[in-house]
Amino acid sequence: MSRKDLAGILGYNPSSLTAIIYKTPNASKYTTFEIDKKSGGKRTIKAPSPKLKKLQSHLSHVLYQCISEIEKNRECKLKPISFGFRKDRSIFENAARHKRRRWVLNIDPENFFPSFNFGRVRGFFLKDRAFALNPEVATTIAQIACDGAALPQGSPCSPVISELIAQILDMRLVRLAKKFGVTYTRYADDITFSTSQKEFPTGLARPDGTNPTIWHLSDDLVGKITNSGFTINSNKTRMHFRGSRQMVTGLVVNEKVNIRSDYYRRARAMCHHLFRNGQYFKSMLPQEKDGEEPKPELTGNLNPLEGILSYVYAVTQREERRNDQDQRQKPRAIRKLYRRFLFYKYFIALKAPLIVTEGKTDPIHLREAVKSRTKFHPALGKPGKDRFDHAVRYFNHGGLASEILDLAGGGTSNLRSIPIDYKRNLHANKKEQKAIARCPMRFPVILVLDNDDGLKTISSTIKEMFKVEFVVSSDADFYHVTDNLYVVKTPENGNKNTSIEDLFPDKWRNMELRGKKFSSANKIDSSKEYGKEVFAKSVVKPNACQIDFSAFDPLLERLCKVIEHHSGARAS
Repeated sequence: MSRKDLAGILGYNPSSLTAIIYKTPNASKYTTFEIDKKSGGKRTIKAPSPKLKKLQSHLSHVLYQCISEIEKNRECKLKPISFGFRKDRSIFENAARHKRRRWVLNIDPENFFPSFNFGRVRGFFLKDRAFALNPEVATTIAQIACDGAALPQGSPCSPVISELIAQILDMRLVRLAKKFGVTYTRYADDITFSTSQKEFPTGLARPDGTNPTIWHLSDDLVGKITNSGFTINSNKTRMHFRGSRQMVTGLVVNEKVNIRSDYYRRARAMCHHLFRNGQYFKSMLPQEKDGEEPKPELTGNLNPLEGILSYVYAVTQREERRNDQDQRQKPRAIRKLYRRFLFYKYFIALKAPLIVTEGKTDPIHLREAVKSRTKFHPALGKPGKDRFDHAVRYFNHGGLASEILDLAGGGTSNLRSIPIDYKRNLHANKKEQKAIARCPMRFPVILVLDNDDGLKTISSTIKEMFKVEFVVSSDADFYHVTDNLYVVKTPENGNKNTSIEDLFPDKWRNMELRGKKFSSANKIDSSKEYGKEVFAKSVVKPNACQIDFSAFDPLLERLCKVIEHHSGARAS
């Protein structure tokens, strides 16, 4: 394979590949910054320039395919032993391999990514039997992946290349683990051995003669790690025995895989501070003067806290393996906390008007209608330099947030969860739950509902809680439920039911696809009909430039009136 072949595999022509690698000044290839480590100190991140990042992403994709082929064709089929940087593996699975053990030994190689220097990366692709590339191609791959010296932390292809090279270490250590009857796994740069043998094998490690809390690795184990190109961080070699808190990659593994109790308490305290003040403490600021009390660093950025809650929920959910119905009826404390946070993020601290539709494909129709109907620009959106900039946001009925908020799949029965959350979080009896104090609510939340019999489900809930009623025959532009929550129905047609699909011209509603006709019913005959999702993705999106969206005007006008009403209410 030549460099020209490599360029083709990566989806580039040779001149473009050359320009990115050789003609871009080294100073322009990466932006360097530091982030805080969980254990203290700073971690240096090198973020590649957009063009280099795209090239590295293409290389990463190709190399992950190579890993799959290598493992698939391996004669000796092994259980997964490496769990980092893999889409189908997780930190939970890595920890689960070591739960309920008498002994758990953790080892950390030092300076993991910097240890993969340019020569080591190039040499791997030259000499490894699965690749055995010619020098020109191996050099080019190393030039794409390395910052000149080594694999940078921040590059899309650093993880996969580190995984490929570290397989040499894995093969050596898994054989050693088998020799002594212990379990071995690795998660990125975290190496773990565990066993329930009465004594931990001295062929791997032994306690210090004077201080039993200090453990020394055997010469055999140290040799295999160092000969694989890694240096051991002796300060992070830890032995956890039964009776103490046993940790693997930050998770407790004594009886079941769980997060640390202090980690959850900290997340709960951060949420409490957020709901009360609109900010939470991210970390402690360094002391400016000797003897000065440390001050918390406050932030209103919700992303780090959401990551913490998502992590806690994922770990506890995986261990308990509870089904969705059980989660809804008897939610654990973490699910309640996570739901409260997501309600705050999506409905209280929102940064633009939020539209929550009844159907999960309705946002496709509304987005295309807004693009087409210029009379609603810029109130609902406007053309941007590279794409159309929507002035409103649409709630995604897929994903974890939708699941936690009990909105997955949409439908009026699930949308009842929204007014219930408003009542619970903003108007609750203090004995039940303290109301969220910090409520900016700068923008409205608009429920867009089909004007049909399905209204009864959510209407009865809203009427009971907030004394607001709406029915099929009413023709109000909108209904103000409470705070920043509104309801808008699809335009009325006398006493007939209407849905958002009724706003399309008959030409498009009657379009046949492979001999099938469109049906807006919840249950369809798939041998003769296609449903709403196919209509949205195979009829509306491909033909949006040709469709007449003028019948959407009354609905879009109602959305504008809600935004104006909320803006006026805030100003008064």
